[in-house]
Amino acid sequence: MKRIYFIDWMRIIAILVVFLFHNARFYDPMFWHVKNPTTSEAVLPFIGFINIWIMPLFFLLSGASAVFSLNKSFGEYVIDKVKRLGIPYAFGVLVLIPPQKYLEAITQHHYVGNFFQFLGYYFSGGIFNYPFGFSFAWLGLIAYHLWFLAHLLFISVMLFPVMQYVKNHKEMVIQKMNALLALPAGVLLLFIPAAIVRVLLKKSFPQYTDWADFFLYAVYFFNGFLLLLHVDFRKRIIKGIRPAFIIGVLFFVVYLLSFAMKGTLLNHLFQDNSQFGYYLFQESVGALTTWSWLVVLLGLGILYLDKESTWRNVLNEAVLPFYCLHQTIILIIGYFIVQLDWSMWSKFFVIATTSFLITNVIYFLTIKPFKPLRFLFGMKS
Repeated sequence: MKRIYFIDWMRIIAILVVFLFHNARFYDPMFWHVKNPTTSEAVLPFIGFINIWIMPLFFLLSGASAVFSLNKSFGEYVIDKVKRLGIPYAFGVLVLIPPQKYLEAITQHHYVGNFFQFLGYYFSGGIFNYPFGFSFAWLGLIAYHLWFLAHLLFISVMLFPVMQYVKNHKEMVIQKMNALLALPAGVLLLFIPAAIVRVLLKKSFPQYTDWADFFLYAVYFFNGFLLLLHVDFRKRIIKGIRPAFIIGVLFFVVYLLSFAMKGTLLNHLFQDNSQFGYYLFQESVGALTTWSWLVVLLGLGILYLDKESTWRNVLNEAVLPFYCLHQTIILIIGYFIVQLDWSMWSKFFVIATTSFLITNVIYFLTIKPFKPLRFLFGMKS
């Protein structure tokens, strides 16, 4: 298969959205590693909207890209994924995450001491100071934003035999997919597997990056793989943009309204999961809303981003190291800036621009040119 350019461009745009998302986390009233002294609920609609689709989009695009890896043997595939995802995950846990852990610990008054003292405490046992047993939540708790790499590694390997089966029975799968997608708004029906996973697992595994999230992201990964099997499927996605946009906007707006309507049926439907009926509604609608936005974004990408450019390869290669680096840089700079007596917008601008420049300088001057660092950040030699 020839390169499909919109996948790369969407991945590049998505990493910039993640960057802005993490810059905004200083100012919302929810927990984060480092917070501005004053916060605002006005940030929540932006945070909430991005949170609906951003990580599912990364898994969807990763699944779409997996179409190009199926010519490898299982062993070759696993080795490639370990190099691309496992190595930067391990390097990040050992090198990039400890500064984030330290800043969080001193900000939350959980630790007193300098960074080097903290490292002694951290690697002598503090890294595993979480009350979880056999759980995928560990992968996120010890790695913060790098949980994505570990989940993607395991999902990619787990689904490889399934993808090979689909490849070997491609005509049959395409025929069945065409029958499904030919239904009215058929592409939207692909939300159903995600809804089933959410209903079955979210109640039992509510922790972020736990088993419910793992299998949910596996669904998005596999959906991305399926939708890139045949060029005709892209036409179906484009036709689904309008109904998906209507559904996505409607449920997101209603969800926001439910916070203000305490005690009403609307509030119970979206905020109260104590009754199974409410829980079933919330998880099903959540899955439909997320999938609707994914259809909208994927459709727009197919329409407007499937173009080659001299910048595409340069920027696409930078996505993974940028993802690994950016949050650590943001938190280090943000820790000092949020203490200043400036407006939120001034702080946001300074932290965002400074961390963006520093992250790119580190990448282009110290990672991109040198093979050992390229290896540690999952880049090809």
